[in-house]
Formats: sequence, C-alpha cells, structure tokens
Amino acid sequence: MYYFWLIAPLAIVIYCVARAILDIRSKQYAWAVFGLICAGLILMMPMEMTIDLPVP
Repeated sequence: MYYFWLIAPLAIVIYCVARAILDIRSKQYAWAVFGLICAGLILMMPMEMTIDLPVP
C-alpha cells in the first residue's frame, strides 16, 4: 500500500502532461498551460521517504 502513494502522483503527472500535449495540438493553449502547471505543482509536492542504511 505504501508504494501506491508513490506511484499515484506520477501517474497523475503523466496524465496531465499527456493531456497538455493534446491540448497544445488542438490549440487550446490555456488548458495546456493549466495542465502543465498542475503537473509541476504535483512534482514539487514533498514526499516523505525514509532510507535505512546498514551500519558498517
């Protein structure tokens, strides 16, 4: 279940970017910019990660 919260935002970002590309091709530039801004904001969202390194 933990990996779902790491993969879900990436899937949303991929959808936003793909939709923005389709909007650019159909000359709906305002929606394309909105989609790219949403993707950027999701990528900048902080995610909590813990990395356990073994003690030598």
